[in-house]
Amino acid sequence: MKTMILSSLAATAIALSLGTTTAQAQAQPRDCAGFDNRAGFFSSIGLADAADFWTSVAAECEASNWAEADRRTVKTGIRTMAEESGYERPERDVVEAAAAASGVELPSRGRGKGKGKGNR
Repeated sequence: MKTMILSSLAATAIALSLGTTTAQAQAQPRDCAGFDNRAGFFSSIGLADAADFWTSVAAECEASNWAEADRRTVKTGIRTMAEESGYERPERDVVEAAAAASGVELPSRGRGKGKGKGNR
């Protein structure tokens, strides 16, 4: 009897923690200022097309209240805007060259999701 109660409590705790994790992942607020920052960066290195695109993304973020939307909605919105405008993300070497020519130092790159573990 005691074992059944303990296992039931453990199962309930696991279910609650999984539900909380899922809710947190879906309800992360977006910060529209991040899109403005990205536009400012591209503008500072002279990539006007990229700057214009991210400025329009920032405006759409504010207009559509993406700050309250889940990550999937935001990504879909950005993907749709990119397809409609024909925007293609600049290659890393183009960004590096533009930054070097403008005297802007690029932030160091993170190690990614795998933190350097395994092949990509």
